[in-house]
Amino acid sequence: MGFDWPAPPEWLGVACLILLGAALYHFSGLREAAPRPTRRMVVVLRCIALALLAFLLARPYWETSSPDVDRYRVIALADLSGSMTTRDAKAGPTRSDKVKSALDATSSDSWLARARLRHSNVDAMGFDVSVETLRPSAWARPEFGNKTALGEALRSTLSEEEIGSVVVFSDGRGNQGESALKVAKNYRSLGIPVNVVGVGEARAAGDLSISFADRKPRAIAKEELKLSALVRNDFAEAVKSKVRLFAGDKIVHETTASLSPGKELRIDFAPLVPDVAGPVRYRLKVDPPSGDRDPSNDTDSLLVNVLPPEVVTTLYLSNRVNPLYAFLKRTLAGDERFDFRALVRLSDKIFHAFGEEMKSEFPSDPEFWMDFDTVILDAASLTDLNDTVVEGLKRFVHRRGGGLLLFGPADLAREKLGGVAPVREVEEFTAKEDRSLVALEEPIFAPEDEAGKMKPFLPGRLPGFFVKEKNPAARGVVVSRADGKAVLVLQAYGAGRVGYWGSPHDWRRYIRDEKGGKEFKKFWTALSAWLGSGGEERLRLEDESKARLRGKPVSLAVEALGSDFEPSRDALVEARIEGPDDYERTVHLYPEGAVAGRYASSFRPGAPGEYKVTYLLSFPDGESLERESFLRVAETGDEALDVSYNERDLRMLAKLTGGKYLKIEDLDGDWEPAVAEELPLRVERVSLADNWIFFLVLFLVAGLEWIFRRQAGLQ
Repeated sequence: MGFDWPAPPEWLGVACLILLGAALYHFSGLREAAPRPTRRMVVVLRCIALALLAFLLARPYWETSSPDVDRYRVIALADLSGSMTTRDAKAGPTRSDKVKSALDATSSDSWLARARLRHSNVDAMGFDVSVETLRPSAWARPEFGNKTALGEALRSTLSEEEIGSVVVFSDGRGNQGESALKVAKNYRSLGIPVNVVGVGEARAAGDLSISFADRKPRAIAKEELKLSALVRNDFAEAVKSKVRLFAGDKIVHETTASLSPGKELRIDFAPLVPDVAGPVRYRLKVDPPSGDRDPSNDTDSLLVNVLPPEVVTTLYLSNRVNPLYAFLKRTLAGDERFDFRALVRLSDKIFHAFGEEMKSEFPSDPEFWMDFDTVILDAASLTDLNDTVVEGLKRFVHRRGGGLLLFGPADLAREKLGGVAPVREVEEFTAKEDRSLVALEEPIFAPEDEAGKMKPFLPGRLPGFFVKEKNPAARGVVVSRADGKAVLVLQAYGAGRVGYWGSPHDWRRYIRDEKGGKEFKKFWTALSAWLGSGGEERLRLEDESKARLRGKPVSLAVEALGSDFEPSRDALVEARIEGPDDYERTVHLYPEGAVAGRYASSFRPGAPGEYKVTYLLSFPDGESLERESFLRVAETGDEALDVSYNERDLRMLAKLTGGKYLKIEDLDGDWEPAVAEELPLRVERVSLADNWIFFLVLFLVAGLEWIFRRQAGLQ
């Protein structure tokens, strides 16, 4: 306590003596005027009043001291290293997500926001191998650091001025520079506590991985395909996890794998039977336990090139009788390489059905076509098929990779099938005699088929059709020897193949002579097999088996063939990318001049794991193609080796420096970190003379003294 007496201190003593003398004099004057008890009470009350008056005149005060919050800083250090992207619980937040929530200055409920109400200067910093101001962009950057230098970060912070406390948010993983426990000695000598908010789960580091045992399995359409997986457990404890095999987006097998520590398990799945030739994607996925250090090897992708079936299922469908059917039936049904079936309307209610499970009615189910490899269709029949069945036919070609050969009215085919039909307009031609045609050297005709010796022709006195206008990407395969006009045109459509045949009376070749019959059989078996062998791989992608590295540019490249099976130079290509942590991005690919039909670009992945890339190609003729790819992105650097929570070192760091330790799950906005004992102080003076209570007491005492005097009849 002190006094703010305005005069010299000795004057205060003189004033007190005067007041004491006046009180004694007054007491002596009351000795005979009032009874003794009354005199005593009046004197006591008057002395109290005088004492209070003297106390107030001296202007007493109290002084209090507290840390000056404006003259020291609290530093919050957030670990931004790669290990902080670990998810300690399946589908839970990352460690960084938890820290971000605690240090969110925009949220009034966050620890940082509340701490700034209690401490004027609370600075949020981030570190991996160096310390920097923690800005919102730090959480959104595509890659975190691959090293953690906690000790170096603490030493750097120690050089700051007016440090009163440090709060570290970290999992304790340090793999770079000086040990944090060594730096802690410097903090202890300066009396600055390091508080620790631990982020993570204490457990041994480990990894669960899966891969295909055979990356080049032999696959033939409609035959068994055997796939196997290798699952390895690099955890220190036994692991039990689900394993799934996908064909596209569909789960085809699911099982549970139990593995002892350090063991590998081979899983042989039940045989699969691919329906069609062409590329088929299979994927493996294993559910890792919490703490799996490498999410990139929790999946594996395999693109299997399914070869054409040894038996091609071929359907002939028409709503009218055509002699061509009888000769196709003789040719294909009599060949063990074909499973020939037919459906022909003979009259309004009478059908001819040939082949296993064929019903005597036109289809009403749009999935009807999916049981076949090749469909030979009289375009006139499209009038008898409802729209959903026609749409199913389009999907059969575009998605399934089926083959379709059209003959008959081209205008109707164009009207019903749109761009699936390779021709836009034909012209009818009837020659007086047989018109020679040439079968060009094409891949559809194997070398042993000797395309040049097939000698197709348009029969004389029977109508045939020359293609007057075809799709830009369609190509003539059988043409007039005289003027080069096409009779057979082919094109790709989606994953499938489609053609138009303008010689519906080609059966005449079969009956001309024995040689003509052989040429007919060679031609139609080669054409039917080629159509039904699955679409040519029109989108060729780079190898997907190799893991990419996080934070490094990942190339995206595709080689595209147009519907004419030639490299496409004018397609629009984009890649839609989906990855961990809701990563989404669309990247446009541009032509590379060095390779015709090649389009390329790149992107920089963020978190490790599996990335789905969907390539979308749009061609000038309106056709579009879509293809999915899966990329594995692995962590880089030492951070990937051990992401376990280092609780022991974090507790020791707090203990050595006199700080507090707690888990981030126990952190709330009211938690107070320990601060240095020797902090700049703020002294506050509280004046007692300005306190109304003393004046009230003085008034009451004086009032009581007056009352006693009046009752005693004193002046």
